[in-house]
Amino acid sequence: MSISNPIAGEKITPAAEQSEPPVEKEIAALASPEEDPAASYSRFAYSQRLIIFFVASITGLLSPLSSSVYVPAIPEISKDLNVSVSAINYTITSYLLFQAVTPIIWASIGDSLGRRRLYLMILSIYVGSCIGLKLSSNYTAVLILRALQSTGSASTSALGAGMISDLIHVSKRGGFMGIYSALAGFGTAFGPVIGGIMAQYTGWHNIFLFLLALSATMLLIILFFIPETHRSHVEDGSVLLPRYLRPPLPFLEPSGMRKDHPLQKPKFKIDVIGPFLIMKELDVLCCILYPGICYTVWQMSIVAASTIYARDYGLSELHIGLTYIANGTGSLCGSLLVGKMLDIDYQKQLRRESEGVEVPPKEVRRIEHARIRAVRIPIIVFIATTIAFGWTVRYHVHIAAPITLSFFVGGFDTCILAAFSTLVVDLFEKKSFGATASMNLARCLLATAGTSAIEPMIQAVGTGWAFTILGLICLVTSPLVLAEYRFGTQWRDKRKAKLQARQERS
Repeated sequence: MSISNPIAGEKITPAAEQSEPPVEKEIAALASPEEDPAASYSRFAYSQRLIIFFVASITGLLSPLSSSVYVPAIPEISKDLNVSVSAINYTITSYLLFQAVTPIIWASIGDSLGRRRLYLMILSIYVGSCIGLKLSSNYTAVLILRALQSTGSASTSALGAGMISDLIHVSKRGGFMGIYSALAGFGTAFGPVIGGIMAQYTGWHNIFLFLLALSATMLLIILFFIPETHRSHVEDGSVLLPRYLRPPLPFLEPSGMRKDHPLQKPKFKIDVIGPFLIMKELDVLCCILYPGICYTVWQMSIVAASTIYARDYGLSELHIGLTYIANGTGSLCGSLLVGKMLDIDYQKQLRRESEGVEVPPKEVRRIEHARIRAVRIPIIVFIATTIAFGWTVRYHVHIAAPITLSFFVGGFDTCILAAFSTLVVDLFEKKSFGATASMNLARCLLATAGTSAIEPMIQAVGTGWAFTILGLICLVTSPLVLAEYRFGTQWRDKRKAKLQARQERS
């Protein structure tokens, strides 16, 4: 069986009671609630879960989209505010810094507030910042409001992953996390396309009008329709919360909710160090560092591409934005592919663990094997295409070559990120928000350093060798993946034993 987070009172998640289905039936269950082997995991109807998942996925777009949509407008903003491009770059730095740090702060109170109230708080902040940015014509105001915008958007991705953990059983989670990561990849890669078109034809202020419309729509949908899903508050959906904690239009609430449910309401507490304590665990460190490194290399390639295409291929801002379509399409395809593979590998691993056993397990015990097996080939191809990208632009090969390679770089990096994001949620089902926030912290800090270093690297050693070095970094650090695959279950067991011993002493 799969062992959930043993920190802070975690427990083993019960499995759905049914016999093991074939792989084809398991995949088909994503579209058929009647065949869903994990239907008893949540009282929310299958259609309700799909709608909540869709809303969480669109809301999760805000964080990557807000970051990337802004980049093509930098020259125009610099001229309009009468400051240097370097000064405008500080607004990107402030955004990335707050994107890394603020999810940790929100995660410290997230378990006490629940998903719904936290969504309403952060989206209100985001909407307010977008209004301010739409009206701003002062550099200092833009710098501060971008940091405030990041405060509101940064946690949407972690909150969405937490909702998936609340509603979707581990045996089906891979497919949903794949779709969720695909939309995040869409925001990262297609944001420059949207931003480039809007900056050229409507002015940079209207970028924030677009973000305002999207965020305000999601805020109203959550306010009126989306119920609380946090299992510490409503368990599997059985607990009927007080009226003020429920949506005015409760169409998405499950049937059979009870006021007299024995679940105790979580006490309000602030646990700022909790997400940092998670990172000291060896298995978590492996799951956070390697995808963070690969994500950084991907972001470095995205940032470098705009300069390379302008300098070496003479593309305009609009055409540079269009080149990112390949990267975004790769991200979408990679996430959808790995999501299916994760669900298939889960069933394969379950069959392996059932062989020669009198009572077959209902859940996978070695969840690391079920999640990591899918990224072996993506890691190899990601490294190879990253290096190839650098050398094709170094020798000015026809632009179709680097654009095609960017499709594979974006696609296979998203495969890696989606697989490890799913594994982190599996390991910390009850603390998925904090665990995902820890992953986000490492990823954003690494990306902040990496994106500022790529241009000096290219100037120092050339484009080809710069991307060769990046590929070799991914290769040298790949033993982190092997260590998690080989020792992850053992590390989890030790962590669980320590928790049990501590509980017995208290």
